[in-house]
Amino acid sequence: MVGQDFRHALRAGNRVYGTLITSTSPKMFDSVLSVGLDFVFFCAEHVAYNPETLSWMCRAFKAAGINPVVRILEPSPFLATQALDAGACSVLVPYVEDAADVLALVGAVKYRPLKGKKLERILHGDETLSADMQAYVLAHNRHNSLLINIESPEGVKNLDAFLSIPSLDGPGVDGIVLGPHDLSTSFEMPEKYGSEEFLKLSRSIIQRTRAQGIAAGGHTGFRNSVDLSIDWAQHGANIILHCSDMFFSADKAQHDFNRIKNSLGESENTLRSQESI
Repeated sequence: MVGQDFRHALRAGNRVYGTLITSTSPKMFDSVLSVGLDFVFFCAEHVAYNPETLSWMCRAFKAAGINPVVRILEPSPFLATQALDAGACSVLVPYVEDAADVLALVGAVKYRPLKGKKLERILHGDETLSADMQAYVLAHNRHNSLLINIESPEGVKNLDAFLSIPSLDGPGVDGIVLGPHDLSTSFEMPEKYGSEEFLKLSRSIIQRTRAQGIAAGGHTGFRNSVDLSIDWAQHGANIILHCSDMFFSADKAQHDFNRIKNSLGESENTLRSQESI
């Protein structure tokens, strides 16, 4: 499920499953293929990928039929274009708060290769593309999708404005992805993911988005987060972005070593990293 098929799945409300990939080892590729994921997530905001390596990884997963999603550093149309040129099919934009930023990002992801003042006039409705040019732009960008992170009070406040921005063939934004760590801290309930207040807030964002026919979900990028992924899905989320390769590996290693230690009468290791992305 790559590119256009991935975007169609989002718009149809189908569930899509993915995880964060932090390892750049070629051996990780075969392991990920065996999981049966619809997409892989590369977080260039928090993970120090080499740009050339990231480009190869995007293209390898794309060739294998798994949609590559890249989160860029900030709400920048230039970084969004760079990610697409590197091989991403979907761009995820962090900490979005301003509708003007979303409009510019729609231009970068959905109207390539147009740019500059001409693109600005088109996005603001001051100029209309010819039928031939519109067909060209649609074909050129058919595999691209735009996802945005909702992570702050301003983002929540302006959500409806973000979702109302159009593109040539439907909504400009293809999906929203909650960033629970930033969302919880910006609302001054840091990492209280199981609290009634946080669940009410996150569920309401998902439900508001899905009510407008746009995909929604969140990245449960921390350990012991299965329950939150299930809760969001039960409340309408169809983007299931769960955990990461590093935590899956750490949990499996800890489980196996504790089993060995138990069999030998030794104490278990109970240390657990609380790092989240």
